[in-house]
Amino acid sequence: MQDLPRVARAIRERLTTSRAVVEEALARYDEREPVLHAFAWLDRDRALRLADEADAAVARGDRLGPLHGVPIGVKDIFDTAAIPTENGSRLFTGRVPRTSAAAVVALERAGAIVIGKTVTTELAFYQPGPTTNPHDPTRTPGGSSMGSAASVAAGIVPGAIGSQTNGSVIRPAAFCGVVGVKPTHSRISLEGVMPFAPTLDHAGTFARTVEGAALLCAAAAGEQLARWWSGVADAPPRLAAVRTKDWDKASDPMKARFQEAVDALAVAGRAIEWPDLPAGVDDGVPIVQRLMRYEGAHGIGRVAKERPELVSEVARTLFAEGERISDAQHEKDRRERERLIAAFASWAAAYDAILAPPTTGEAPGLETTGDPIFCSRWSLLGAPAVTIPVGRGPSGLPLGLQLVGAPDDDKRVLGAAAWAERVLAGF
Repeated sequence: MQDLPRVARAIRERLTTSRAVVEEALARYDEREPVLHAFAWLDRDRALRLADEADAAVARGDRLGPLHGVPIGVKDIFDTAAIPTENGSRLFTGRVPRTSAAAVVALERAGAIVIGKTVTTELAFYQPGPTTNPHDPTRTPGGSSMGSAASVAAGIVPGAIGSQTNGSVIRPAAFCGVVGVKPTHSRISLEGVMPFAPTLDHAGTFARTVEGAALLCAAAAGEQLARWWSGVADAPPRLAAVRTKDWDKASDPMKARFQEAVDALAVAGRAIEWPDLPAGVDDGVPIVQRLMRYEGAHGIGRVAKERPELVSEVARTLFAEGERISDAQHEKDRRERERLIAAFASWAAAYDAILAPPTTGEAPGLETTGDPIFCSRWSLLGAPAVTIPVGRGPSGLPLGLQLVGAPDDDKRVLGAAAWAERVLAGF
């Protein structure tokens, strides 16, 4: 499966048909899905019918959206009208919503075909789902947007959408060797998406290139592409690099690859600075953890409490911990988050992007979805983040490089990421 922009252009320019693209996706699904387990739902007949309708629109000369006839995957916490949305949990078995999430509506208006619902971890939290890593079925694809990342990496769909509360877009994208984008908090609507911790929840996208992920972001937001993408930066971007206080949690190969990527970008562009983060940002991880626990317990945790036998022990433990956090502490954490966002926004505005590791290293085994520690601070800040592939580790599994921008600087960080993607191609 080619990258999303190429597929979309080929359909519009009649170099191929939507049916041919969907048939390729279904053939790839048949080949990979028995081991990959990336999809919670897929309707072959529906997908082909919608592809034929898309081709008929092309033949009539209808006005076409930017994703006309392109098949995509949608994480199974985004409501889809008349299509099961079960949130990766037995609590929601058989749930079929009447209306679609705002992002899904926007994507379909752009012409995309929801070919399937992709697997999420239980309630978009830590309990792994059945999906395996496309590069090694004994390894995790990451979570919680595991099916979305894996389906793109396996070449089943050219793009997919997911969500991130802590590290659930960036981490699986890095583990699977694709591009993942977590936009600024609330840039893409979460109306009709299962909330976990609304203060931290983000929608995000997966594709094979930065341009593809940006195109999906624009479509999911219901906005013109020009608000998100202006191509690869003409001049080398101004970059900074950071090693947070959790640097020692990274594996030696991850540390080495990160430094090699920083050095390569500096040689290709301009000197890269190593500034200290604003006061308090490096200490923000406990705030993320408390916000997730408190808001999880007071939201989806109340549903889980009604049928605890249908919920994993790891989720029950989190909700119990969240119930012990006081309202006063939660309000204090929210105020501190706002202070940190303001400080970081001012500090980060000097740079087109800040470089950081996306993960601790290569994907671990299937018993976990990996540590989100290198995503936590940027999720707390609501800052836009992109991960791009940067080669492989000693086990032959993908490694990534994360680029973070100032809040609301999505277009700028995407341009910097596309420049880095070009420089590091084949790295």
